[in-house]
Amino acid sequence: MKSKDLILRLLNFGDNWKIKDILINENFKEIDIYLQYDSSVGVCSKTQQECKVYDYGEERRIRHLDLFEYKTYINVRIPRVKNDKSDITIMNLDWASSRVSYSYLFEIKVIEALLMSKNQTKTADFFDTSFDIIHGIMLRAIKRGLLKRDLSDTDILSIDEKGFGNGQQYITILSDPINKKVLDVIQGRKTDDAMELIGWTLSPSQLNKVLFVTMDMWVPFKNAVEELIPNARIIYDKFHVAKYLNKAVDDTRKEEVKKDSELKGTKYIFLKNKESWTQKQSAKFESINSANLVTAKAWQLKENFKGFYFQGTAKDCLNYFGEWYLDTINSGIKYMIKVADTLLKHLDGIIPAALTGYTNSVAENLNSQIQVVKTVGKGFANPNAYRNAILFFQGKLNLFPL
Repeated sequence: MKSKDLILRLLNFGDNWKIKDILINENFKEIDIYLQYDSSVGVCSKTQQECKVYDYGEERRIRHLDLFEYKTYINVRIPRVKNDKSDITIMNLDWASSRVSYSYLFEIKVIEALLMSKNQTKTADFFDTSFDIIHGIMLRAIKRGLLKRDLSDTDILSIDEKGFGNGQQYITILSDPINKKVLDVIQGRKTDDAMELIGWTLSPSQLNKVLFVTMDMWVPFKNAVEELIPNARIIYDKFHVAKYLNKAVDDTRKEEVKKDSELKGTKYIFLKNKESWTQKQSAKFESINSANLVTAKAWQLKENFKGFYFQGTAKDCLNYFGEWYLDTINSGIKYMIKVADTLLKHLDGIIPAALTGYTNSVAENLNSQIQVVKTVGKGFANPNAYRNAILFFQGKLNLFPL
């Protein structure tokens, strides 16, 4: 088999393409393959119909997969065809877009490398190409993936925030907790920001199908959902509720430790689950409890609230909360009373959490994975670049061209 025939078979561009010449540059470790279209007809990019070849465009140099560890380029004049409306268009290629300087197979390998490395600079170094090429492939992949994405069956959403940059800067993240993927991101966490994010991500007909939205108790998120998805039930994340309760217990401990040294070094006893206590921690708690310290009473109120999530109906939840609320008020523990009042105001979103079992845990997990992207990428000064990275790595988009 001749070398041209071998390489043509390796390229696998189809029967209509022939190799005119092959040039090898040993100094730069490059192969230039000069390809020629060998048919009188081609597919129109507008009508997708087979048309006669009209002429040929200017020669282009297209990066392809490496051959024998040599950077490989396809040099080609892409045919133009004339359709039945007399429009002259560039012919569709099966192996590359007519608008970029790399083949589909090269693009696929770059996307695979990016998904593994999570770093555009390292990927550019690996392929011995520019950052701009890699970044361009990434942006094309995201755009392609968003166009292919189908959100018609999305009936549960999660909305969360994450710190961005230095100081009090935030991004708002809209995600799908069932499929565990980020839907989109916007800078800011105000009501208008959340509304803009929700509005551009899902159409009005898609929003009508949304049944639940999980979130923390950030009021702007609640306002945005009530405005755009009035039929959806808001679910306040039970882990966020637990954070409020834990903080109230810890604030109680911090105040009481000033008067009673028995509480020194006990912070994590009250923050950990009882089942996770060591033998020493269990003994310490019994000592504190026997001393009738306020912190132990606050901890017991926190523990008692867990029973709320095991109620079977909305009425049961209301009854359970009512009893717990009265116990908390009667305890006289100011930090616990403050939390109880907060939970009372948000009870309409806490009850659905108990009845459905839905939480914001997937959104929190996605937040952790986003942090990995940020760390590996050594931060993002530009919020748009951050959004692109999040969608590429955590959007579960169909990124590939073929």
